[in-house]
Amino acid sequence: MAREPIRRTAVQAAATVARLRLASAGHEHSNLFIQPEIVRKGTVFQPEHDRVEVKQDSIVSFVDDEPTLNWGHRCRYLMHDPASGALLQEVPALLPPSFDFGRNFRAVHVGTPFVPVSELPKLKVPMLPGGLFGRARRQWHAILYAGASNNRHLNDIEFLYRVLVDSYGVPKTNITVLNYDGTLQYNNNDWTPHVGSIGNWPGDNTAYRVSVNGSGTKQAMLDAIAAVGKKLRRQDCLLIHTNNHGGRSGNTSTLCTYSGSAILPDDMANALKALPQYAGLMVMMEQCFAGGFIDPIVNASTADCTHVASAVDATTSSDGGANFDPFALAWIRAMAEHTESGGTLTPAVGHDAKGHVTAKDAFDWAKANGTGVHDNPVSGQNGPCGGALYLGGSDFVFRLPPLYRKLWPWEIIPDPGPEQLRRGLEVIQQAVTAGQLVLPETRTGLEAAQTRVRTLLDKAFR
Repeated sequence: MAREPIRRTAVQAAATVARLRLASAGHEHSNLFIQPEIVRKGTVFQPEHDRVEVKQDSIVSFVDDEPTLNWGHRCRYLMHDPASGALLQEVPALLPPSFDFGRNFRAVHVGTPFVPVSELPKLKVPMLPGGLFGRARRQWHAILYAGASNNRHLNDIEFLYRVLVDSYGVPKTNITVLNYDGTLQYNNNDWTPHVGSIGNWPGDNTAYRVSVNGSGTKQAMLDAIAAVGKKLRRQDCLLIHTNNHGGRSGNTSTLCTYSGSAILPDDMANALKALPQYAGLMVMMEQCFAGGFIDPIVNASTADCTHVASAVDATTSSDGGANFDPFALAWIRAMAEHTESGGTLTPAVGHDAKGHVTAKDAFDWAKANGTGVHDNPVSGQNGPCGGALYLGGSDFVFRLPPLYRKLWPWEIIPDPGPEQLRRGLEVIQQAVTAGQLVLPETRTGLEAAQTRVRTLLDKAFR
């Protein structure tokens, strides 16, 4: 991108002009950035997406008017005279100069910082799966995608990955994760690439477990769908989750990528149309304008049953959060039937007659209990499929409520096999039925119940 150094006084003048423009319009909540170099005429920001062209040599400042939302959302480019800093032009847009624009732009005014939310106390206790299953009749495959991701997008994926593996027994080899540059890295909230350790996952303050298989690009997504198609059997199912940012090209919704061109609804539709016939497709999309993908996916799907849920419709920007995206977090909580730290959900999530949380159950709960203030969740399906499609390969033999899953005495049996789990759960269930063990419904009774279970299983496995 053509640019050259500029006198500090001109940059200061441009920053002052931009700052006063925000204040006079009552836009104190907006975040303002400036690039301290001359940007040459003909330079194009976001050439693959918004195509904001610099019409003459300028100092460029950038205004993020809705900082708590995922991209795309309302923003502006202010073009300033490189000698005086005077405003030459204001260009409305939906996307920033790049998704790591913090490399070249510096913050002038941060009216709305991302502040981590306070969290419930974390119970650092390993959890059992959601229940014991019968013989699997089908397998689930999953594609979890974040392109130009921030940490919250990676956190969404980590939570869903854990739920798939721990609660529903999906083999890790059946899960394809596409993130950022093919690693666990992401852009910071100041839009600079994160460098160094990513620390622990904020859900329960433990290390990230997800394994990234490729970068968050259009080609990687299309290749992942094609690769799953070679594995799908007639009775199998596919889950696709997308997050990070979305844009609009005319009236068409787009899914942003780490690099290269955006993913269009037709790209997704054509890839899914090429799959063999299979049992079920479940899609959950968090990015802005995600609703524009619903009909193309439903119409192209070769699955018997298809359900697509999105945080917003085709014309609305989705909310972001400090650690998670609100709609994605709520949807995943519903599928897990517990919070990211293992707490109980209130109200409880609905089930079908066999105890499964269906795609419709998860969508309905998320819409009612966890969306951001700007979100307007929508869904689509082919027929009444949302109430028939659920994660997992078979019916539960024994279902475990979230707090009940914390009762297992790992210090007695640190790595239980299937038969030990089955025997242990039988002992626990017998004690509950006989009134010897009160199943805890809150954290208050958890410690006493854990102590009682340790005594019962110590005796049973001695």
